[in-house]
Amino acid sequence: MSNETQTPIAGYSESFEPLVPGTTLLDRYTIVAFVSGSETMNLYAVAPVRPCPVCNVENEGNASECGFCGSELPEPNLLQLIERRAPSELRTLPPSSFVIDGCSYTLTPDEHHMSTQAAMPLLRFTFGMQTDPGLKRGALGEPNEDSLAAVTFAAHDARGAALGAFMIADGVGGAAAGEIASRLCLQTLTHEWVTRLLLPLWNETALSDETIRAEILAGVAAANARLLQYQSDHNLQSGATLTAALIFNGRAYVVNIGDSRTYLYRRGVFSPLTRDHSYVAALVANGVLSPEEAYLHPQRNLILRSLGDVNLDPDIFPEGDRALELEPGDRMLLCSDGLWEMVRDAEMQNVLAHTPDPQQACAELVNWANLAGGADNISSIVVNCDAGSE
Repeated sequence: MSNETQTPIAGYSESFEPLVPGTTLLDRYTIVAFVSGSETMNLYAVAPVRPCPVCNVENEGNASECGFCGSELPEPNLLQLIERRAPSELRTLPPSSFVIDGCSYTLTPDEHHMSTQAAMPLLRFTFGMQTDPGLKRGALGEPNEDSLAAVTFAAHDARGAALGAFMIADGVGGAAAGEIASRLCLQTLTHEWVTRLLLPLWNETALSDETIRAEILAGVAAANARLLQYQSDHNLQSGATLTAALIFNGRAYVVNIGDSRTYLYRRGVFSPLTRDHSYVAALVANGVLSPEEAYLHPQRNLILRSLGDVNLDPDIFPEGDRALELEPGDRMLLCSDGLWEMVRDAEMQNVLAHTPDPQQACAELVNWANLAGGADNISSIVVNCDAGSE
């Protein structure tokens, strides 16, 4: 190692006063703390402007609530800002630098944030989806009352977040009413969740577990309000069950209302993530029926909760204040009752165990349901969680 003294860059002065916290540079970066200083450099923690997760209006980095709508803002992702005297040759400036009033400013990621990101699992997902009217209803020309939707956001880079929302709604109310209800439900949810969750997270806005759960429920409430308005405008009763999985960089939340289901296949074990809101599910929970008897009960299609009800009461899983931490190799299956009533859990597990391609797995599941009689509309979404690459 050389003992020679490094020659300083020409044009830098010996010392200067640090900036005061609260100072904003370029109308975009607010200094929140002075970290350290020396004769040649000052180091700050800065917060960039960030959009409100509700109205998307940009706010200063040190703001705690939106100046436009008053909503609480999430904690900012802090950056490091290095301040020096500007060199005489601007070509010598490091990347991500700018010059103001004779001082150069260089932005770098916060070291703690970077170490946290490095510890996070790298997960990507692929998915397949398929719906079918079913043999019984399809042969009669009845409409498919199931609707499916998937929205995904690709990573910014190799370590960026993988984001997605996957949804199945099963219309109730008969004929066109159920078909329209399920479609209206997913149209509204797609708009609400993209605006409230996917876009803010894709733009690297930090959202707490509490905020994510609140925004999930706000989206469901908006879909419910739209269905209630549709019922009022057309003087009819309609609604939809819903199961949906939202995945945010290896963390998942599942929302459920009615008797559509979401399952997790992990390391050879196939298990439900959701609970049915149905009459027979209540009988099974109370020990009146066995799980197998529920498949044959004459009132097995009587649901107790759905979108389109005045008293909306969805569930979010996992319960409590945490997300489901996904692992490489996990597979999620979302399905309407037209699949799980026709195909038992062991048969669905077998498909997931032996059919790695998610679209092919969906096709096989629909085929098995039709082979078993296809008594109802059949829908499935399979999401594979895979290890990412550097």
